[in-house]
Amino acid sequence: MMTLGLVSARWLAVAACMSRIVASIESSPNTNVLILPPSATYNLPINFSGNVSQSFLQTSDIPSISNSSEAILKPFIVYDEEFASLLAPNASLELIYSDPEGNTVAHEMGIWVWDYNQVWMASTSPDNDVSYAYILDLYSNSLKLLNVTNGVPVVNPNGGGYYEGKVYIAGDGNATYPPSIYIVDPLTYTAEVVIDSYFGLRLNGPNDLVWASRQCSNGSRSWLFFTDDPLSYFYNGGLRPQLPDATWRFDPIDQTLLPVVDRTDVLVPNGIRVNKNGTKLYITDTPTPLVYGTGASISSSGEIAFNGSASSAIYEFDLSEEGRPSNKRLFGIAERGIADGMHLDDDGRVWTGEADGIVVRSPTGKVLGMVNALAIQGIQTVDSDKAPLRISHLRGIG
Repeated sequence: MMTLGLVSARWLAVAACMSRIVASIESSPNTNVLILPPSATYNLPINFSGNVSQSFLQTSDIPSISNSSEAILKPFIVYDEEFASLLAPNASLELIYSDPEGNTVAHEMGIWVWDYNQVWMASTSPDNDVSYAYILDLYSNSLKLLNVTNGVPVVNPNGGGYYEGKVYIAGDGNATYPPSIYIVDPLTYTAEVVIDSYFGLRLNGPNDLVWASRQCSNGSRSWLFFTDDPLSYFYNGGLRPQLPDATWRFDPIDQTLLPVVDRTDVLVPNGIRVNKNGTKLYITDTPTPLVYGTGASISSSGEIAFNGSASSAIYEFDLSEEGRPSNKRLFGIAERGIADGMHLDDDGRVWTGEADGIVVRSPTGKVLGMVNALAIQGIQTVDSDKAPLRISHLRGIG
């Protein structure tokens, strides 16, 4: 989903792809780390002041901060020792690429192709109705445009994932090319369309996708899950939606595409991930700007509107051996902006790109800490989709 002010979502996958470095915190605290008491997240002095358009760290009278600019610009914010245990003594942020022309070449997608040490990213599309896929080489920190070699156009890429040596991309399409799920070979750069319709009806605009694999009583099973919203119509000049917003499941063995979560459970499904053993599915919900709780926005006339609490949901489902999601429950909400880019580590922690940064939650939903967006963006007073592109490398985080 193309969103306002989510620089954090643009570099979430870059954070997820870094080498695992597990080390304990030194007795002398890292100057890049700010440790806050957990109570600061739910109980502050009576005269505290926060603003829906600002980071939580800009709330006045938070213990240990005193709202000093030096404190709130620290890269790593710790609310729980578990997050601190992931940081090496010298954990830091490093800028590895900044587009010389300020283009948003890393607005969405963020796929770590680990066999080639690359991150595949998608540019923004709302301004010109077109997005492109770019490949960041993590050996040289150089960027190149994805050029498909067999003539299959990957139209308006948005989300994706890496599975069994292939890159899967969710594309929004346009009026000519239907929204589709693509497979791209990262060695030959050939592409093919896997899914583009349901009984003759176009998809609305695949947003994000994930493969789920698990051991079942009848052997190993794998399914492709993806979220679908009317992105093609709203952003890319595509046809009006023909299907309701939904989360879909593709079974490559049964050759079956099924809707498995409808809009009554997740209104506008966005980010999607599964845990390591394929027993849990996570989906983020993205309210439209007309829904209260989506934060600060700027109209075309420059007027600032504050739409309530700026929260959006992350939902958790159980996955059955048949690949069916059930038992929906609220896992978390974004304090500001939306929870878009998402990653699950091997220990079940959920990492989401939100307006405040990369927020890390325990498997039970507790916010453990975050990589601070203010350390990259600087102090932002109102969400904006015009923030300069920066891709950051997290050093010393496991």
